[in-house]
Amino acid sequence: MIHILHLVASSRGGGAAHVRDLALRLDRSRFAVQVAMPKDGGNVRQKDFEAVGIPFHRVDIAAGFSLQSLWRIRRWLAQVDILHVHGARAALFGRLAATSLARRPCVIYTVHGFAAPYYPQPRRGVLLVIERALSPVTDLFVAVCHAEGEALLKADIAAPDCVQVVWNGIEVTRFRDIATDRVAQRATLGVPSDAFLITTICRLYKPRDFDTLLRAFRQLATIHSAAHLLIVGDGPLRSKVEQQISALSLTDRVTLVGWRDDLPAIYAASDMYTLTTWGWEGLPLTVLEAMAAGLPVVATDAGGAHEAIENEVTGLLVQRREVEQLAGTFMRMVDDADLRRSMGQAGQQRACALFGVEKMVERIETIYARMLP
Repeated sequence: MIHILHLVASSRGGGAAHVRDLALRLDRSRFAVQVAMPKDGGNVRQKDFEAVGIPFHRVDIAAGFSLQSLWRIRRWLAQVDILHVHGARAALFGRLAATSLARRPCVIYTVHGFAAPYYPQPRRGVLLVIERALSPVTDLFVAVCHAEGEALLKADIAAPDCVQVVWNGIEVTRFRDIATDRVAQRATLGVPSDAFLITTICRLYKPRDFDTLLRAFRQLATIHSAAHLLIVGDGPLRSKVEQQISALSLTDRVTLVGWRDDLPAIYAASDMYTLTTWGWEGLPLTVLEAMAAGLPVVATDAGGAHEAIENEVTGLLVQRREVEQLAGTFMRMVDDADLRRSMGQAGQQRACALFGVEKMVERIETIYARMLP
């Protein structure tokens, strides 16, 4: 039996969802799993793990630096064979704790979005120095897309033989062929029943680019009276997003609903999915989910977006911070129902073939077994 501790610095967003999906599906006859994360009101909760008998540890490492949290992690590490950290903050705390042990566990670091190169100096330099200093404590870097793996090598964070790419996976059947009453679902969201609904689902925080999204949508809204934008999520940028919605006179055309648990029904009630970023990107789970739901996708060509989306086949990619290009792409999608239909069908086929959660879990299990034969 291989004992594993998954450590992530927030219960919000794709990294936490990735930990949940992985922990719940690992072979219980081979792997004994524990999870440590903050309880900060995100989309992943303690009960998700405890309901199936997975020990959950609360650790507050989302912000600042806590010696108490470091000591707690160190205590847990003395009982495991593998420490699997997810994201930069978890990697910092986890690897510092591991270095203080006489016999440290094997350390695997999944990079969900390599942010350091996108910060201004001097913070960028400090973050890169920390990553390089802790690299020797990392037995394997797992990148969720090839773009992230290449970024690690370019930044001289890891050697090529210490990086492996494992695409994110989703529970495809949860989002495929969902039967829902679109009118009733839209009513619960406060969206007009006859709207052309463009949906984005994400944490309202960097590196999401709401400025470009809202300015592009405003151009669309002046031409297409039925166009409506639904923003699902919450985060530190919420007040700023609300202010910009008001400043652009989009209060009646944009609905911001916060976190929701009924994502399959939301995708089913939508006509198109979009995700915009100004900076780093891993392999966004919501893009994969929207594809599985049969939606055409418009996204910023950042990180692994082009590995998920086959441009002009399953969706359309736009450059960072290009308002005019994004607005034109929206208009193209709205005006061409056949294009939306064909892209939605092709995206669903691609999601089913390449991005099922079973493939991801199988590859991670193979890594664990190889690291500790």
